[in-house]
Amino acid sequence: LRQGGTLTGKFMSTSSIPGCLLGVALEGDGSPHGHASLLQHVLLLEQARQQSTLIAVPLHGQSPLVTGERVATSMRTVGKLPRHRPLSRTQSSPLPQSPQALQQLVMQQQHQQFLEKQKQQQLQLGKILTKTGELPRQPTTHPEETEEELTEQQEVLLGEGALTMPREGSTESESTQEDLEEEDEEEDGEEEEDCIQVKDEEGESGAEEGPDLEEPGAGYKKLFSDAQPLQPLQVYQAPLSLATVPHQALGRTQSSPAAPGGMKSPPDQPVKHLFTTGVVYDTFMLKHQCMCGNTHVHPEHAGRIQSIWSRLQETGLLSKCERIRGRKATLDEIQTVHSEYHTLLYGTSPLNRQKLDSKKLLGPISQKMYAVLPCGGIGVDSDTVWNEMHSSSAVRMAVGCLLELAFKVAAGELKNGFAIIRPPGHHAEESTAMGFCFFNSVAITAKLLQQKLNVGKVLIVDWDIHHGNGTQQAFYNDPSVLYISLHRYDNGNFFPGSGAPEEVGGGPGVGYNVNVAWTGGVDPPIGDVEYLTAFRTVVMPIAHEFSPDVVLVSAGFDAVEGHLSPLGGYSVTARCFGHLTRQLMTLAGGRVVLALEGGHDLTAICDASEACVSALLSVELQPLDEAVLQQKPNINAVATLEKVIEIQSKHWSCVQKFAAGLGRSLREAQAGETEEAETVSAMALLSVGAEQAQAAAAREHSPRPAEEPMEQEPAL
Repeated sequence: LRQGGTLTGKFMSTSSIPGCLLGVALEGDGSPHGHASLLQHVLLLEQARQQSTLIAVPLHGQSPLVTGERVATSMRTVGKLPRHRPLSRTQSSPLPQSPQALQQLVMQQQHQQFLEKQKQQQLQLGKILTKTGELPRQPTTHPEETEEELTEQQEVLLGEGALTMPREGSTESESTQEDLEEEDEEEDGEEEEDCIQVKDEEGESGAEEGPDLEEPGAGYKKLFSDAQPLQPLQVYQAPLSLATVPHQALGRTQSSPAAPGGMKSPPDQPVKHLFTTGVVYDTFMLKHQCMCGNTHVHPEHAGRIQSIWSRLQETGLLSKCERIRGRKATLDEIQTVHSEYHTLLYGTSPLNRQKLDSKKLLGPISQKMYAVLPCGGIGVDSDTVWNEMHSSSAVRMAVGCLLELAFKVAAGELKNGFAIIRPPGHHAEESTAMGFCFFNSVAITAKLLQQKLNVGKVLIVDWDIHHGNGTQQAFYNDPSVLYISLHRYDNGNFFPGSGAPEEVGGGPGVGYNVNVAWTGGVDPPIGDVEYLTAFRTVVMPIAHEFSPDVVLVSAGFDAVEGHLSPLGGYSVTARCFGHLTRQLMTLAGGRVVLALEGGHDLTAICDASEACVSALLSVELQPLDEAVLQQKPNINAVATLEKVIEIQSKHWSCVQKFAAGLGRSLREAQAGETEEAETVSAMALLSVGAEQAQAAAAREHSPRPAEEPMEQEPAL
């Protein structure tokens, strides 16, 4: 078969072509025809396209059967424009059916000009197909674009009997929640560009739109992975698909290749994980936003994670990390922490809620009650906004991304990791959404690490300025999970009001809940000195004694300087969080995973994220200022730490020795620890020396046997 040439009957099905056109379709004769004959061909072609199965030859040249302005226009589009609008947006309609309109359209084109242009375009396409080392230009997209929506929409079509497309890399579940999750929404009419719209012939009413292929090679691999006989399809704009879809193997296309070389297809192979820092991020989470679209009114917006991702790219840190593909958490996974009611309430959307068991729809789940916000949107409260079409998928994606990353770190595939996720989760309780949070990602991850990977002990450090009431609730009675939170408390007057030092756990979990509850307001503010002192005297001693297998960090950065008092008020530097991360890396063999929580000042959270990722990568950190090392913690912080040590010393004896030195600066504390270490070493040496002296004295005073004279050999 000649590249870019016309197809003969050997390579294409003609079952749907009227008999009067078979000669034209199969011969590909380029001799000129009269306008009446050409008009007849076009009319019959349009009727055949609407009433029967379209010829599906996705990777080869256009048949000369398709004539007129439509082919010439589409061919010119391929030659001039490297990208095109998806069909779901253009809603292309067929040629007009009236003979008068068709006659005018045909008369505008001289048949000879059409043949010449068609030949030129076919030659041009042939040249494109022979360039095996180049891929067609694609619109600039983030490599983090997920194929979740594509998979879900394909599976919805599968449920209606349209196509059979197996989902790769997923595990099947027989539960109702799993079935619902596998046949999930997706929704949008605002998908990424460069797609091929595929519809069932019976479903052209528009009830289900075809999937948008974000990566043409990967999308087409899914379409033809089983090498089954093609079902009746309608594939629009075949010339455009030629320019954007790489060549596929014979077993997948069910047709002959256009050329021996073909175009290179992006390999869809498993990612080879390096033993380095993993980073997970997915633009699917950007869709969770208030319908008003005003980011100034809602501080928890999509720009937070976009900015962090861009910062890591600009600084070159991202290139040193291993990128992990995210996924959406299943409903069963979410129910390890949250109730079934809460999971279905916030884990489903209108497009898939109808698939729920009717018994589960009895009650308030089918009638979500939200508050109408002053901005015009809806939400659980003024902070926790909700988008009925997109939020459920975004919040599940946040959980699934952290799960994927943490499991790889716990299994030893990655050294450590940083999850750039939103919305946050540490305020979400078993059946309550609040404070921007719907599902508690860190708590779910800790539970599943223990259930799926048999991880023994998990340490959760929460340095968000707000107390993680949801995480504390999830593990309050669990001695296998140690929860340590450093937060602004102000005697319960700062959101959420929980996290008192006296809250130490319940039942068998007593002593495994540690709250460093800063009290005293922001005058003077809590800063680097206070956080470093808390780590030196409380956090790290208890953590070392607990000896965790994995460390999870609720890495909220709203304590970083730049956040005003209603949502912050402290003056911790981004540099300090890098040093705190470096200290945590001495635990659990370095298996540390940070998950983004709060923080809305873009500069502050980008600086802090950069510092933490640098620490995870073992990049040399910028040293702390000497003024910080010489400064003593303020009196309010000392009072807070004294109270914490007094309470926790009943459960952790290691903290008692730090009570006397809480007022020291870091330099003084280091000098004292060095002096103490030297004293211990000196005492050890003295004890060893004394033992050696005693042993020597004992040998001197012990009676020695008389030396026997040496026998002399007789002289020869």
